[in-house]
Amino acid sequence: MIRYLVYLIEIILCYLLQTSVFANFRVFGVVPDCFLILIIVLSLTKGQNQAIAAGFFSGLLLDLMFSETIGTCSIIYMFIAYIAGRFNRMFDPHSLIVPAIAIFTGELFYSLAYYIFGFFLLGKTSLGSYMLNMILPRAFYTLVVAVLLYPLFLFVQKKLMDLEGFSNE
Repeated sequence: MIRYLVYLIEIILCYLLQTSVFANFRVFGVVPDCFLILIIVLSLTKGQNQAIAAGFFSGLLLDLMFSETIGTCSIIYMFIAYIAGRFNRMFDPHSLIVPAIAIFTGELFYSLAYYIFGFFLLGKTSLGSYMLNMILPRAFYTLVVAVLLYPLFLFVQKKLMDLEGFSNE
């Protein structure tokens, strides 16, 4: 039960960081994706199931607050959690290589999928411009912020595992 309360607190923390703190520190007009960092950490430490649930609720929160269509962010986050969770057996918590690759490629996938659902289907086909002005800066900014948030989320997951008395589900 405590685990789910901690997940809820982490989701709220990500929401507050992404919509208030980092919204005031835009780089090239983009905000880093704190939810994606959390989802990748959960995928790599706890596996797919818990990360998919966190991805669903994180995406739903974003959809309810900022999107005209409900479910777009949820589906994308859930898919990213599923794919990243496939790598949890290869995960070494002391190495930042797998998480960094997962966060960067996850952000590229998220932004591209969001572009397809949100813009391309509406007839806005300037993918090159969107890639240079939004997708790549957001992916790099998320990666930089991940260097700060990843150790915090990883620490919380380790403490939860110690509290629960086992290593990985």
